[in-house]
Amino acid sequence: MSKILTLSLIFSLFNTISFSQDLRKRLGRTYSNPDSVDIILELEKQNLHTANDSGIYYFFVAEKYNRAFENALAHKTFLKSASLLDPKKSNDLISLCYIRLNRLEANSGNWDQALFYSQKGLENAIAGLDSNYMGYALLDISVVYHDMEDYAKGVEYGKKAHELLTHFTKSNPTFIAFALNAIGINFDDWDKPDSALFYHYKIFENIDKLDSSRITFTFNNIGNTLLKQEKYAEAATWIQTAVSLNKKDQDQYSLAANYTNLATIAYKLRDFSKAEIMMDSAFKYVQESQSTEKKKDYLEEQYRFHKAKGELATAMDYLEQYSTLKDSIFKEERVKMLGELEAKYQVQTKERELAESRAALIENELLVKNRNNQILLLVVFLLIILGVAFFIYYRQKTKNRHLEQEAKLQQIYAEQETQKQLNEQRSRISSDLHDNIGAQLTFIVSSLDNLKFFDLSKDKMAGKIDQISAFTVETVNELRDTIWAMNKDNISLGDLKTRLAGLIAKAKTACPQIDFELEIEDGLEEDRLLNSMEGVNYYRVAQEALNNAIKHSGASQIKIVFSKQNELVRVCIEDNGKGIDQKVIGNGLGNMRNRAERIGRDLKIESNLGQGTQVCIF
Repeated sequence: MSKILTLSLIFSLFNTISFSQDLRKRLGRTYSNPDSVDIILELEKQNLHTANDSGIYYFFVAEKYNRAFENALAHKTFLKSASLLDPKKSNDLISLCYIRLNRLEANSGNWDQALFYSQKGLENAIAGLDSNYMGYALLDISVVYHDMEDYAKGVEYGKKAHELLTHFTKSNPTFIAFALNAIGINFDDWDKPDSALFYHYKIFENIDKLDSSRITFTFNNIGNTLLKQEKYAEAATWIQTAVSLNKKDQDQYSLAANYTNLATIAYKLRDFSKAEIMMDSAFKYVQESQSTEKKKDYLEEQYRFHKAKGELATAMDYLEQYSTLKDSIFKEERVKMLGELEAKYQVQTKERELAESRAALIENELLVKNRNNQILLLVVFLLIILGVAFFIYYRQKTKNRHLEQEAKLQQIYAEQETQKQLNEQRSRISSDLHDNIGAQLTFIVSSLDNLKFFDLSKDKMAGKIDQISAFTVETVNELRDTIWAMNKDNISLGDLKTRLAGLIAKAKTACPQIDFELEIEDGLEEDRLLNSMEGVNYYRVAQEALNNAIKHSGASQIKIVFSKQNELVRVCIEDNGKGIDQKVIGNGLGNMRNRAERIGRDLKIESNLGQGTQVCIF
């Protein structure tokens, strides 16, 4: 029965190479530009400066011969490339040379030489510590033993390849798929279909990391195993999928296997005409692939096909051709050579393991010595760290002590400054009480004393007393305002607004014909603070301006507006009354100006006769 071998995807394998050198990148264009291969090679021939450059160049020349099925030239040129390449710079290309040589020999049925090149590839990969290509070499050996029908050894080496690749953290997922395939085809021809299908289906567990064009062999091989189980319809579905994928890549080797299997399904179902068509297609691709293995499978199926038809003479002719070809593949000296190569490989493996053990022992001794040195260095390092840590701790502790002392001094200074401000504020409030409330109380006392010296009628006496009473009430209100300010360290705009709102409410009751309004513009927060002296003088100016507007302006509308000017609070009292003559400044306006100056503010009065008045403090 036919199956697709892992190494059939010769051209797509180059996706795994990292073209780290410019020359490799430029020569790599021969894969994507098949019509320009000769031109690219001729141009790059001028850029070869080292033996390694020549090795890279001849690798791509060999690839050209390989794609053209010029096997002898390809074989010779791959050997030349491997001899020129520098293992330190292009170890992966050397491995690829041996992979190509393995396939060329295997396709010709030279299994002993195929095994020889696989072992050379393994030695090269081990020397370069390249686990990916070590795994590839092992799965190549597995395939060789499969083709030699030594399926137990084929499974053994396939599993070695799979184990190595799955334990390598940077393994190529496609190589793992190839290893699983090698195990699967050995189980398949060992008449263990369940195991074969297990490993073939296992490839699809990693399908998200794989390019479907790289694993077309899996579809054919599953179909091949199902065919042996006589599940013909299911087998045909898998194999037709493989045909569709392989036709896209023009993979003659794989197509030869696909059509041989489809022919087998057809004659098993007694559809001989279809089987003959499939056989013709298989023969075409066997010829084009030049594969001895595919030719052997084709001849064997032709024998069975004609035997099933009852054409015994033709069947015997194909059987004779099949036997002759098989005998040439399995001749005695070749089998003997394979045994010698296997023995040589086992000896090399033992020697390598022994060398690795010695190297591991030396390495352990070095590790112990290095570990002791590291411990000594660690102790010294810890002592240095402790010394630095103690220095930093001591310095930080001293710094913290200085900071604490500085904080205490700042606290004392802040308390003194606060006390000074409070004393200054008390002094200003005391001065205000003395200048305003004291003067007003003196005026009241004087007015009451003067009543003794005038002989006034009852009505005039009542009028005088009413005036003194009103003045007394005003004085009491001013005293309350002063006490309100003294009870607060700071006065917020909200407090000032509330106070003025109460003043407006009383004014509305006394003058219902006037429309009063209080407004705080956007951008001025009500929780903004003024000191108590500022608060009381803002209030007194607003109060005085409001009283003047009520008494003298004849206005129908009076508005108090809070706003912000140059980060300061601005309070304006506006009316639409008859205006004032600013040349004649009365006591009320003079008092307002004095209050503004007392707290370091400006007072601005804007008025035109007949156009209202605006008094602002800011």
